[in-house]
Amino acid sequence: MGSQVKKKLRIYGDEEDKISSLPDELIHHILSFTDAKEAVQTSVLSNRWKSLWITLPFLNFGEYRYSSPKNNTKFIRHVLSKRNRQSDLFELNFCVYNKGLRRCLIENVVEYAISHNVQSLDFGLLYKHQPFKLSTFNSNSLKKLTLRVRLEEFAMQLGCWDLPCLTTLFLKYPDFDLTKGNQISDSWFTCLPSLRDLGLENWDLSISSFSFSIPDLTTLRLSNCILPKMVLDLPSLITLDLHNVNLPYDMSDMISTLINLQNLTISSPFTQDHVISCPRPLLNLNIRTSSSRYDSGSGYIIVFAPKICNFTSYGIFATTFGVPELETVNIRLQGWFQGLQSSKEEIYHRLTNMFPGLGNAKTLTFDLESIKALNEISSLLVWLPSPFSNMKYIKIPKTYKQSNMSSALRSYLLGGSPRSTIVTTLPQGFRKWRKCVMHIYISCCLQNMLPQTIAVSMTKQNEEHVMEDPVVDSDRVRCSDAPLERTKKDQASSSQGDKDSGLWRGHEVNPEFVCLLDRIMHTYPETFEHFTTKNKMLSAMNLNLLCTSLDNFSKVSLTEVDCEMIDGYRDICAYLQIQGFDVSWVVNRLNYIEHLCFSQPLIPELHGIDCCIEGAKTEVQNMQAHVDDAKMNIQGLQARGKINVQDLQARVDYSKTKLQELQNLRRKKMTEIEKAFGTRGTDLAVGLIGDYLLSSP
Repeated sequence: MGSQVKKKLRIYGDEEDKISSLPDELIHHILSFTDAKEAVQTSVLSNRWKSLWITLPFLNFGEYRYSSPKNNTKFIRHVLSKRNRQSDLFELNFCVYNKGLRRCLIENVVEYAISHNVQSLDFGLLYKHQPFKLSTFNSNSLKKLTLRVRLEEFAMQLGCWDLPCLTTLFLKYPDFDLTKGNQISDSWFTCLPSLRDLGLENWDLSISSFSFSIPDLTTLRLSNCILPKMVLDLPSLITLDLHNVNLPYDMSDMISTLINLQNLTISSPFTQDHVISCPRPLLNLNIRTSSSRYDSGSGYIIVFAPKICNFTSYGIFATTFGVPELETVNIRLQGWFQGLQSSKEEIYHRLTNMFPGLGNAKTLTFDLESIKALNEISSLLVWLPSPFSNMKYIKIPKTYKQSNMSSALRSYLLGGSPRSTIVTTLPQGFRKWRKCVMHIYISCCLQNMLPQTIAVSMTKQNEEHVMEDPVVDSDRVRCSDAPLERTKKDQASSSQGDKDSGLWRGHEVNPEFVCLLDRIMHTYPETFEHFTTKNKMLSAMNLNLLCTSLDNFSKVSLTEVDCEMIDGYRDICAYLQIQGFDVSWVVNRLNYIEHLCFSQPLIPELHGIDCCIEGAKTEVQNMQAHVDDAKMNIQGLQARGKINVQDLQARVDYSKTKLQELQNLRRKKMTEIEKAFGTRGTDLAVGLIGDYLLSSP
């Protein structure tokens, strides 16, 4: 290599000065992408390069499968002995295939790296060997550890590793045969207090004593693993990546406790139907199917994810999303057809099974392969209704000319939403802001009704210093049974005049709230027992705030409830308590609704199923109408080879079957809700919160 480099430098003489003038840190970074042998060989270039490699903080020892063990041993020892002992070793990659290396040399390499404060260690032996003790890798500096070696299955406490700074750990069992009892123990993770990112590959977790209880773990990646039949106790987990694992039909039990999960990636053949029920915080979902097993059949995927924003699919599969709003859908097929036995044209027709379940997307992005596939089946799309009713943008690759897009495809993509447009680049700043409409409305009400000092107090800052303390005096409010009438000033007043000290006497309470106040006083009279009307303006504002909050919340369904909304209403209740209202009954109902919505994923799953059912019904009706229309024109259409009525009828039958399955799934979910929360839970699940909020205690 040295002679070749010298020759090039002689030809391009000015290049030598430019490269050699770079600082050591930048040259070290460049050499980090090379093998240790190539890095050492740069010492022959010039005096400037002669000693650069001995301070290199990155060392990569490759497979060396074609070199003799003797030469490999000599080279590795040369590197370790000549390297500057004062220079720390930031990263070591040691993945050797050669079987002739002695065990003592391998352990010396690891010991050298640890003694030089290594922070990232990638260690693997691509051949059978005796298991390593966990304590071999003890280090106070190591932050990232990747092991592709056999480890002692049952490590005693003294033999366990001690890695206080380790944040990222990847363990791969160097054998794809999962029948050999590849086990992991909980003791492996007891001495890893800083662990946040864990990856496991080729492990049988169903027979391991690993309980998946790592409270601070934020990222988990499982590949070619047999999953345990247990709930994942990972409350801090944000990202979960499952690649080629044994997925159950319904994943809700497995991931129901992942209350902070935001990113989920699943790679699986999906040859059977699956229900993917995700926690409410989930924002990004990626599903990748395997084309190698697509010929044996493709399953139907039902997704329940109340707050999901972005969905990416790689492959072709039928899916339905139980999601109120889907921000972005990415369809990817580039490279997916490799190894597929069926013809592409046959598979292209199955693309249309995907889109009805994604009809609520706002942005649909295609790669080059997928948009070409749709264009090739344009004759079929003529007879299919456009499912995209909320679409704003269709994004296609810059290399694809819109002039190549058929009118049938354009109509299918844009027909459900005439205002949508086809673009190659999304407008800058196009993104979703998930804000609670209820909170915005209440905030506006507060700003309009309350003085500035009171509005500031609602932020929980200096509450006791801003407002008067509620004092019980002769003007205390009590319940009145007198009939009500409205004044010309849009006030609610009592017909008994001064003899009545009713709640609304002399207060500018919005007229539409009079019946609500009367109902509250009749059902929960303790609400106003300690409320004072000393400050008339403040009292009226607080009454309006109470009624506005209850009226708005009573019109909400469980599908709209989230943690932010619950916390917002709790803040309002806390403020009203300070003002003398006893709204503990409202707080109790907030607690029950929170428990109903978030303790188990049953309610989101039910409403997701309802969304799927409505979509399936619409799809069946539309497709049946197209079948009837096609039958009336059967002779002319078949003569022109534009449509196959039998294919359309088969699609209708398939949609009806899936509709029936969804209805059966809904009945099962209602039974589960009743078992977990009683009949009150089932009533709330299908109605509005108002049916429960003001009910009798």
